[in-house]
Amino acid sequence: MSSPTRDWRDCSVVVRELWEYLDGRASAADAAEIKAHLEWCEGCRAHFAFEARLVETIGQLRRQHSDPVRLRAEVLEVLQAAGFGRSDQSPA
Repeated sequence: MSSPTRDWRDCSVVVRELWEYLDGRASAADAAEIKAHLEWCEGCRAHFAFEARLVETIGQLRRQHSDPVRLRAEVLEVLQAAGFGRSDQSPA
């Protein structure tokens, strides 16, 4: 259900809703608002492209692995290699 209090021009609103949109769980009205925002906002398109690639890659890895612990380790390794890491971790 679309919320009248959401300002779909606000990038933080759109970025927070991208997972729902990618998973096909956004309402038709919300999906239309997100799609319209992505058409004009380059920054949010970059977030969308990253998240879409992440979802696709994890889906491919899930088909290749039967061990969820190993899959998680591999995903974390790839993210860390790409420069994403937990800020609360101290160097080993």
